Amino acid sequence: MKHIEASRKIALSRAVDTEELKKSLVNCIENAINVDRVGEADDHFQITGTTGSPASMTRHAKVNLNVKLNVDTKDKTARIIISGYAQAARSMTIFYCLAFVLLLFVGLLPGFVETNTSSNAIDALFFLIFGIFIVYDINTKLNLTREYLETALDSLDTIYG
Repeated sequence: MKHIEASRKIALSRAVDTEELKKSLVNCIENAINVDRVGEADDHFQITGTTGSPASMTRHAKVNLNVKLNVDTKDKTARIIISGYAQAARSMTIFYCLAFVLLLFVGLLPGFVETNTSSNAIDALFFLIFGIFIVYDINTKLNLTREYLETALDSLDTIYG
């Protein structure tokens, strides 16, 4: 699970109400995250969804975000605060577990890495590198969620700033 925070203060070029800002924010987020549910309130609401393409074999992360919108009509500014977490999707976890088990079974075949009667350092090194790849790939996919949110906030700044 990875904690995510993103915030932006936007100097508004025109008067904007909270409902319009919420609708625009959700539309910008929907470009990168498959949104499953959006809360009802306009100033403080929750967004849940997933990242990753539906056409790919696995989803990347399950996302749960709390969004707080503060629109100050007097100063013509809007503060958007997004905090929440991204958790590795179940399909990605199952895929990597099955890949690791499959690699263990293939490792039993003759001539794979080292098939002596005793295991040596090359076997351990091979599985260590594969495990490091899995951890690195999962962390990279979880960190993409923050980048998606920053891009959505940049889009809002372009639209209303």
